[in-house]
Amino acid sequence: MRRAGLDNELNLGLGLNYTAHEDERGVAFVEAGFYRDSGRETAKLAGLGYQYKLGTRWRLGGALVGVHSPTYNRGRFFIAPLPIATYDFGPVKLNAIYVPRYGEYNPFAVFGFYFSVPLGASSATR
Repeated sequence: MRRAGLDNELNLGLGLNYTAHEDERGVAFVEAGFYRDSGRETAKLAGLGYQYKLGTRWRLGGALVGVHSPTYNRGRFFIAPLPIATYDFGPVKLNAIYVPRYGEYNPFAVFGFYFSVPLGASSATR
């Protein structure tokens, strides 16, 4: 990754999360945010997703995410499905994603972790 100029290994960012629907089985959500990507550029993303509840605070599912970053896909906007695992602390959520290697669009497989702030009350605090 260093040879490709992608050596920023700590990709800090922030997202906002809105629960569109929630029931006893899962949560449908909308999320948007930004982060400092591996090429030290600001990447912006937004997407729709669904996660199954695994107990009170754990969620597992995925999202269809639109991403724009000068570093990836030659700077062109793209849409990708991403698996997402979440631990809901209540006032903030810790999310883990996996982005697979995919040809020239993303030449490196990576794991990412980010915090998102729920808009409205979280189910973990109800």
